[in-house]
Amino acid sequence: MKLCRCPICHSDIHLEALVEDEAGRELLGKISQLTHGVAQPMVAYLGLFKPQKSNLNNSRALKILNDVLALYPCSLLLAQALSETVVSIRKKRQQAMENGQKIEPLPNHNYLKSVYETQKVHFAVVRTGKTERETMKAEQAELEKTRNAIAYVQRFVDLGREEVVKNSPEYQIWLAHKPK
Repeated sequence: MKLCRCPICHSDIHLEALVEDEAGRELLGKISQLTHGVAQPMVAYLGLFKPQKSNLNNSRALKILNDVLALYPCSLLLAQALSETVVSIRKKRQQAMENGQKIEPLPNHNYLKSVYETQKVHFAVVRTGKTERETMKAEQAELEKTRNAIAYVQRFVDLGREEVVKNSPEYQIWLAHKPK
């Protein structure tokens, strides 16, 4: 089944060719299941491991993909780190080509690891366990409890029956807030 034409060489891309071998099927399946926008940067990252004069073997690409997913969970942070790694490595390779240097495929994930650690601080979220709304509600509930305690004791004081509530916790709240 013909899917489309390659935008680079304009040859036909067939679905059968993509799933020809087991590693190709598994690779295609795993890439299609990546979340948080990781798929496109992951494919670009896999391209950094391609030897200059040959294609990247599907089993090697699958191993690289599995290695990355073993190191890091699918997240916006991983997508950003992969994208930044690809842009940076491509820029370095472009400069190397202009200087006539030989371009080598990426040997390991060390550069990605350093970029990931650098980007981690931008994605850090401080969680206190309570949202701002929950904190506000708790403060309002505490204030309401204090008001009710003061009103309760004040009613007894106004009736001249202060001794009835003298030993209650509400009385201590009333004493703390009583105008002097």
